[in-house]
Amino acid sequence: MAAVLAVSLAACGSTGESKTESKGEENTSDVGEQIELTLGHIYVDASNGQTVAWEKALNEYKEAHPNVTIKEDKADNDAYKTKLKTTLAAGSAPDVFCSWGGGFSTSFVDAGMVENLDSYVESGVINMDEMLPNICNNFYYDDSLYGLPLDSFLGVLVCNQEVFDEYEVEAPETLEDLYEISDVFNANGIVPIAMGEKDKWPGLFPFGILALRYGGVDETTALLNGEGKFDQEYVRKSAETLIEMVDKGVFSDSSVALTNDEALNEFQQGRAAMYYSGTWQVGDFIGEGMNLTLVNFPSIEGASGDQNAYIGGASATLMVSAKSENVEAAVELAVFMSQKFSDYAYETGAILPTWIYEGDAELQDFQVRLGELMEGADGFCLAWNTLLDAEAASVHENCTQGFYAKQMTVDEYIKAMDATR
Repeated sequence: MAAVLAVSLAACGSTGESKTESKGEENTSDVGEQIELTLGHIYVDASNGQTVAWEKALNEYKEAHPNVTIKEDKADNDAYKTKLKTTLAAGSAPDVFCSWGGGFSTSFVDAGMVENLDSYVESGVINMDEMLPNICNNFYYDDSLYGLPLDSFLGVLVCNQEVFDEYEVEAPETLEDLYEISDVFNANGIVPIAMGEKDKWPGLFPFGILALRYGGVDETTALLNGEGKFDQEYVRKSAETLIEMVDKGVFSDSSVALTNDEALNEFQQGRAAMYYSGTWQVGDFIGEGMNLTLVNFPSIEGASGDQNAYIGGASATLMVSAKSENVEAAVELAVFMSQKFSDYAYETGAILPTWIYEGDAELQDFQVRLGELMEGADGFCLAWNTLLDAEAASVHENCTQGFYAKQMTVDEYIKAMDATR
């Protein structure tokens, strides 16, 4: 994926029609009988770059397919997930709907609610060669494809360079470096890493990257996909180190009382020096004039895992209802939106691409930097709550929040997680 992205970055700059545009022209569903397709999604924030890209892609589809009426069923992330689970449990779903790979969608696929896309790959409706290599890995179930990618991201440590310059420190390369600069920031009333753990999911990123440092990509991915128990040395070391980070003041003592938005505000106002999360926020920071340094999470000396691996990959996906009355048109819509969204959201800086980018937008420096980080990566693994099944993901979220609140021990965590197996 990194190699193809690097090539596509270098190829940018020429004007002309992209492959996605020409593909839209080839679609045959722009003529014929009138049909209606329902489209479930989470793109509701008009100020967000992903929403802008989504609406641009959808409007383009509507113009090219006047015989297709699109009925949107949309809500913000958390409300949408709740509604989707309820709808699918009742035996229905939108014709095309946003979902997430790994454990989140396992029950939907097992229940026969999601269209198997293998035949559309074989027929060429879905051209895997136009996508980045292995980008759909998290959307295969029993070796069959059930989803198309919507985003790709890296978990990066975002450093406010103005704060770093003020206190004459460098971005940390090792965990010991992180502890040292955290002492400097804490001594001056600056939170080292902003954390909004009231929302639970932000705190999963540090735990996840520690597991990659101690256990590696392959071993961690296998565990999250259901192989083995959690009572393993690298899982224990990950939990112990996260507790150590909390005790050493790497995160604010009030992190469990802050939402992610409040933590973001803390970082943007210079009251926190760093923010660790997915790349979806970086473009917004840059747009607000922040001077940022983007690095991977620090390595751990002596750890036997992958020291330059990343939390990341493709997690959000478009799936097609197996019960759709217009399943072929629904698949065509999913392909169109997946590819166009990749292009347009990449151009806004909201995501890293999932399809090979052949547009003519001038890329910003931070996008080039992210391409460099991908090129040098040891591997990628999604956040634990994405790959784990729903029950285990919920237990993991609650227990991890307990680490930040200083109310959870390693043994309690291991016991709770093993109970989900």
